[in-house]
Amino acid sequence: MIPRISGDDLVGEARKYARKRDWQSLWWLILSQPLPRAARAAAYLKRRKWYPRSEADARVADILTGIDGKDAMRVGDQIFDRTARILPSMLTAIDPVGFAVRHPVAALSLHRRDPHTSTIVTVDRTGVRETLYEGPAVHWSLCALDAETVIARREFENGGYRGDTEIVQYTPGGESVLANGFGLLDAVVDATATGFVIGTKLAGVAIAVADGEQVALDLREHGLRRADQFAVDATGNRIAFVDGNRMLITDSRLQPQHEIAVQALPHGEFSAITFTEDSIVTSGRDRGLYRWQIIGDRIRGLHSEMGSRPARQYFRLLPVPQWNLLVAEGGNANFHYDIATLESAPAPAFLCPAGPHDDKDLSAVHAIGTFEASAHGRLAVYVGGLATFTYRSVTHFYSTIVQDLEHPLNILAKPLRALDAADADRVRTYLKPSPGGEDVYPLTATERAMLEAAVEVCAWAPRLQGA
Repeated sequence: MIPRISGDDLVGEARKYARKRDWQSLWWLILSQPLPRAARAAAYLKRRKWYPRSEADARVADILTGIDGKDAMRVGDQIFDRTARILPSMLTAIDPVGFAVRHPVAALSLHRRDPHTSTIVTVDRTGVRETLYEGPAVHWSLCALDAETVIARREFENGGYRGDTEIVQYTPGGESVLANGFGLLDAVVDATATGFVIGTKLAGVAIAVADGEQVALDLREHGLRRADQFAVDATGNRIAFVDGNRMLITDSRLQPQHEIAVQALPHGEFSAITFTEDSIVTSGRDRGLYRWQIIGDRIRGLHSEMGSRPARQYFRLLPVPQWNLLVAEGGNANFHYDIATLESAPAPAFLCPAGPHDDKDLSAVHAIGTFEASAHGRLAVYVGGLATFTYRSVTHFYSTIVQDLEHPLNILAKPLRALDAADADRVRTYLKPSPGGEDVYPLTATERAMLEAAVEVCAWAPRLQGA
């Protein structure tokens, strides 16, 4: 088993395996790294002494050893700077953050210098697109439909009375209150492919606006007491609700499609849920993660991450397929898992290693701020102090950062063994000359060479035997 190692220890670990002539362990280590780090470690691979298990292993080794390891590491170290943007320093984000399904846009609730005034903005990879609200309301949940439309649940300070909860739509033309009342307390909103969905906590009812038509579903008729624990898939066409030991999946119009009740969940009663590219992942109030798939007309449990680590309850699950990562928030620490296997995985190099949660688990980093992403999001949002980038000054430390997950350099943050044809297709698009003469993502010659090498590795990665 390859140990989880920090970036500073990579060369030392590779050198140790080479000294022992443990070429297979070195190769496993290489395949577990993103391409820039893999190329650096591959410098210690002696091709005349190591015999690859397959043609794919041999070909990938040739590609890696043909890359200058120091150049590769420099490109790897610049991924975050090249793909992220700091919002203006006077804007500090607070929860919540919400994403659009059909557009690479996010909605943020921000505070300026006045802590009693909140600002609702939409952002994309270039920074702030629209400022849609500025005033005294406190926002607890929101989502973007596009760069000019945000749906939010808000309240106003009223002597501790919370009965003034509203669902509101913000546009450049103003605001429109869509619903209000006590039954909307702690409700959650999220975007779908056809509009948006509201899941209530107290009433146990879900409400969707789909193509302009409003529909409702009483989840209590399906054995769920609440409707605020749910996730929307990457297409925006499916919604999965959970409560207790029950799961219900509907389409974006709240038409039930699948449901299941499990008497003894491996992780205890559901506490969080998300969609990944090909399945659903849940966490529970006792411990661990569990993977589900829709097979035929049934929801089937596949496997869990339990391991020997202490029991943890996760409150949010955030998939980032571009990095092959599932970020699980538990208390004041973020834990990182391989999105395909649910095995513990190292934190990305550009996330601040603020200290592992314990000596044996480098997948955990203490959460100084908040990390946000979604199954259908093409952006990631860092709220204060999470990324290495923010340590350059006190101002940066408290800034909000938007990272573009569609940038082709993201492929260089994904482990080699997890690369596939879809990754190659995404990157190949940006390696072609732009018909208009202006590239969406200008690349240096070194970056372009690295991406071309990554595309070539993608062709061989599914056939690697060494992993």
